[in-house]
Amino acid sequence: MILDDFRLEGKVALVTGAAAGLGQAIAIAIAEAGGDVACHGNTRGPEATCEAITKLGRRRVRGYG
Repeated sequence: MILDDFRLEGKVALVTGAAAGLGQAIAIAIAEAGGDVACHGNTRGPEATCEAITKLGRRRVRGYG
């Protein structure tokens, strides 16, 4: 679980490569910490990541690269 000192409420992050792997893990971790996430896929769309972020109750923006 995320420590209170690392809460990201009111913050927005742009995560490139959010479709899979490390980028996906970072995007979801930011959402778990309370941040909103703008997801950017490199060669494919980050739909699955966006769905996971939405299920956490956070805002997300889907983009392509």
